[in-house]
Amino acid sequence: MRNKTTRILKEARSLFWPWCVVVFAGAPGAVEQLYPSLIGSGRLWGSNYVEAMSFLGFFLGIPLLATLPLGNEFQYRTIPLLLSQPADRREIWAEKMIVTIVACLSAALVFCFGWRTEFRNDTQLWVTAGASIIAMIASAAAWTLLARSTLGGLALNAVNSFIPIFWANRRDWIPESVMSRFVGIFLFVSYTSVMVWLGRRMLLRFQATGGMAGDDLLIAGSGATPSVMGRWLRCRRKVLRDAFVAPDSAGASQSTVVGQVNDGAACRPCLCSSAPDCGVA
Repeated sequence: MRNKTTRILKEARSLFWPWCVVVFAGAPGAVEQLYPSLIGSGRLWGSNYVEAMSFLGFFLGIPLLATLPLGNEFQYRTIPLLLSQPADRREIWAEKMIVTIVACLSAALVFCFGWRTEFRNDTQLWVTAGASIIAMIASAAAWTLLARSTLGGLALNAVNSFIPIFWANRRDWIPESVMSRFVGIFLFVSYTSVMVWLGRRMLLRFQATGGMAGDDLLIAGSGATPSVMGRWLRCRRKVLRDAFVAPDSAGASQSTVVGQVNDGAACRPCLCSSAPDCGVA
């Protein structure tokens, strides 16, 4: 239990400052609800700046918070160390999901408080905002593991926010019937369920491989040399001995030539990963 609490606190500590930035982006909207004259008079912020900060903070900040628990592991290259710990991967996935849900929902409450006037005028916005948050949280793990980076996971996860927006802005395309609502709810629940299952499955089966330096494409790992070139560059003691040692009955001259070969005077440079097996000291 102590190790689990330590891991959860570690995840929460890594999300603290990004969470503060996202909450700060939604704070002007909440202040506007509490003190309308302060925002409207322009003494603090203009109304346009408040709307822009709230929009970007919600549709970029919430996906960022959902992506960071796994994105930080790729950013700091600690994913092999995380998966090599003596802990069940299902527990690791559950801990990251708990931290993600708490961080995203607590930040979303600030935005919802700032948009309560719009929510009162249009109840469909509640559905749009709620569907966006659920889709972001559910699919964050799968997209981050697929992209193997914070920015890639953020870009893929941010697409989820545009689906409910498109749904809300194009209501005239959707017939207002019970069947259409049922189909929409079924598709949404199916998508979120599949993404949660897929993210958990990908983490359970994830293999952190990539050579000596990890996934950095600028640094060549041990598997960068083609097999044909590796075989050609590999030192072979037996081949060199057959090539340079002529069959002679005089043991002294034979041992002299073999000694020169073993000293590496006629050996080609060994650049392959199996250098200890070539037999040349």
